[in-house]
Amino acid sequence: MDDYRTYSDDELDESRRAVITEQERRVNLAAIPEQIEALAKVYRDGGGDEQALTDALTQEQIAAMSADA
Repeated sequence: MDDYRTYSDDELDESRRAVITEQERRVNLAAIPEQIEALAKVYRDGGGDEQALTDALTQEQIAAMSADA
């Protein structure tokens, strides 16, 4: 474990930001599947095309969307 008492103010702040970023990442990873499920229900209930929904979650579509960004 690091001895934070020896860190400069900048080093301590950098570590704090890294911890917060990691905590946010973990919260997002835990929440996203439920969010996707809820959005998929709204999409289906609204008459959305099931295949379009499935395609949006395939690795090929994700790669194509990333290339467009």
